[in-house]
Amino acid sequence: MKNLVILGAGTGGTMMANHMIKKLPKDHWKITVVDQFRTHYYQPGFLFLPFDMHKSKDVKKKGGKFIPKGVNYIIQKIEKVIPEKNTVVLENETLNSDILIIATGTKIAPEETEGMQGPEWHKSILIFIRLKVPKPCETSCVSGKEENWLSILLKCL
Repeated sequence: MKNLVILGAGTGGTMMANHMIKKLPKDHWKITVVDQFRTHYYQPGFLFLPFDMHKSKDVKKKGGKFIPKGVNYIIQKIEKVIPEKNTVVLENETLNSDILIIATGTKIAPEETEGMQGPEWHKSILIFIRLKVPKPCETSCVSGKEENWLSILLKCL
């Protein structure tokens, strides 16, 4: 039995699992999807949060909801990939892979842009795509309840 391991159960990983389950012979291949989070955030939907076209509940789904039947779904932290051994070390186990697909998404890295995290970070320079209100706004501008992003920005500027 050969092993296809997909790291990430977001849009990319889920699409690959759904595509590959139809293409690979089930008697020759085992497909496993690994994600460290129990909740999936549909990031393209974040664009609509500031305009009240979606609420945060609309972009949050239970992890694994769209993983097809017949695919092994593991919720564990990914510790490391060892390419020369074709293995993926997880928090509590190690997986062997004949094919490895990495679909872990993107991560915002403001520290890589000079000046980004200066004194205006989270004041006038905001991460727009997030579900939580930036810290300065939590205490000085917002009552703590979930609000429209436009109103939050206007209160904080």
